[in-house]
Amino acid sequence: MRRFARCTTFLRALLAPAALLLAACQGPPPTESTVEKADFLVRHDRCQEAADLIKPVVETNPGSWGAQYAYGRAMVCLGDLKEGRHALEVAVARHPNDIDVVFALADCMEKQNDIPQIYLLLRNTGAEMRSPEAYCRLATIAEKTNDLDSAKQALESAIEFDQGYDITKSTEPYYRMAMLQAKIGNQEECLRRLRQAYGVNPEDPRVREALLERGQVLGPTLALPRGS
Repeated sequence: MRRFARCTTFLRALLAPAALLLAACQGPPPTESTVEKADFLVRHDRCQEAADLIKPVVETNPGSWGAQYAYGRAMVCLGDLKEGRHALEVAVARHPNDIDVVFALADCMEKQNDIPQIYLLLRNTGAEMRSPEAYCRLATIAEKTNDLDSAKQALESAIEFDQGYDITKSTEPYYRMAMLQAKIGNQEECLRRLRQAYGVNPEDPRVREALLERGQVLGPTLALPRGS
């Protein structure tokens, strides 16, 4: 009996690497591969195919944020905003630090004209993730509804969280603030923000064009440091 047990243990040890190799050759788990395929279909506007493909995965594995995200996007694409929003809300709840998932939910909310909930979603995301992108997105929504005070506050927060992220070389918060200041008639502040944007990235064509339109001479002395 002991000899049999030893043989069984030996066979298990011998076969384990082969089993691992077989699993690796089979590729990603079915849920993961199906999510990837559904995401591909959505990106190519084959939304009904995507929904048909991913819905069974959502039904059998509702805790998969990736499946909920893909299904939500497919349903929004098909015009079923209620179903799409529910799936995207689940995805955000389970994977809150993915800006693409948050933005997909914000897009759905915008289609539903649920502006208060977009504000709440993007403000919370901006604060929790310290994300200039979330605040810039909020500013875009606010400007569309002519809520310029909220847009200004959002861009101020974007600029606050942007400081120190030199690797991004993103002029977006500064350029957007400059254009907003121009819209409300504060040309002096518009120019200051453009000069800050120029300091972040002097090659940004939008910034260069805006400065030249205002009679500025491009060069190192024109740049201002980033910050409030």
